[in-house]
Amino acid sequence: MLQEFSVDLLEKLGFFMAHIPDVSEDCLYLNIYTPAKRAHNTKLPVMVWIHGGGFTIGSASMYDGSALAAYQDVVVVLIQYRLGVLGFLR
Repeated sequence: MLQEFSVDLLEKLGFFMAHIPDVSEDCLYLNIYTPAKRAHNTKLPVMVWIHGGGFTIGSASMYDGSALAAYQDVVVVLIQYRLGVLGFLR
């Protein structure tokens, strides 16, 4: 009886499990934007942006540093870090 119930339950859960997207811990990124036209040995200021979201939501991909790098002659670094359970627990 217990074995039949277990097999039936797993078959029903299999339907739901097939629709769960893959989860990955691969979430530590730096997006670096630099001006396209600059002198070879020019030293540029660097701006680092860490997105908000209370360590639970947010993404560096919500911000685009290309315009700032192109028009203001700065290097823009956007940091993508772990969130939620995989991130900084309080």
